[in-house]
Amino acid sequence: MEQVSKNNEDYVWKNICDVKELGEIRMEAMRVFLNDYGNAQETGRYLNAALPTLSFENAEFDLALCSHYLFLYSDHVNQKQHIESMKELCRVAKEVRVYPLLSISNNKMSTHLAPVMEALEEGGINVSLAPVKYEFQKGATEMLVAKSV
Repeated sequence: MEQVSKNNEDYVWKNICDVKELGEIRMEAMRVFLNDYGNAQETGRYLNAALPTLSFENAEFDLALCSHYLFLYSDHVNQKQHIESMKELCRVAKEVRVYPLLSISNNKMSTHLAPVMEALEEGGINVSLAPVKYEFQKGATEMLVAKSV
């Protein structure tokens, strides 16, 4: 929350009024998850996995969502890791959607986006940018959509 406070002008305060409310929303989401996680451990509903290598079968899922990891942390996740992670997501899911596409460090489109899209296209995956209705990070108005052919 401290980082968001320091860069307050990089965010659209429409759906969420301020940093305090954002913190409350995130804490509540964490409480709901941790409560569910504790209750669901024996069901196998949660699996421990990490990109860039997933233990799922090819096309095991219809849809994979990646939010607030790839592209957002472009200074911490290098281009090779982005490409490998996206290829892996496309391997396990028929469609992959990633949002946001802006780097948190400069609030601009990630420098990894074009090389990732090119690598996926070279691998026979259809990629496009699609508009989104939600914008919290200023300028984050598109998501990457990758579909296996």
